[in-house]
Amino acid sequence: MKNNGEPIAQDTHDDLEISEEQRAYIKKMLKRLMELGIGAVYGDEDTGENAVVFDCEERLPICKAVCCSFIFAITKEEVQKGHIQWNRELPYFIKREADGYCPHLNRETCICGIWDERAQRGRKYDCRKDPNVWLDWDNSIINPSVFDHLPKN
Repeated sequence: MKNNGEPIAQDTHDDLEISEEQRAYIKKMLKRLMELGIGAVYGDEDTGENAVVFDCEERLPICKAVCCSFIFAITKEEVQKGHIQWNRELPYFIKREADGYCPHLNRETCICGIWDERAQRGRKYDCRKDPNVWLDWDNSIINPSVFDHLPKN
């Protein structure tokens, strides 16, 4: 299809590459649109993928459940069920407490208080494959900058 003699790009999503600079700009713009009350972001609906299962208990003293401080969108269905606390200022995003962590996390045990009802994104996230968290999973070497986003006490 052409528009004024110029080809119109087909959006296939397969060949869409976004630089880190573009990604940061998009995040900034989405946040601004939500602040203005003219935009909302919510998580993808269930794709049928299974939850990631691995025993991370021995890593908790090292990682301090930092994954429970990540900001992510939740689905409309998760909000409607009412089990997950969400951010009223940024609708469809998981709520965060003053310390930067999810309100459902027990701070003493680093155990999720709504484990069976936790968000789809939390079920599917695998920190073992995230270089922002682990420099070397097998040797328990955490990325020292993984806590930089948390408020300083």
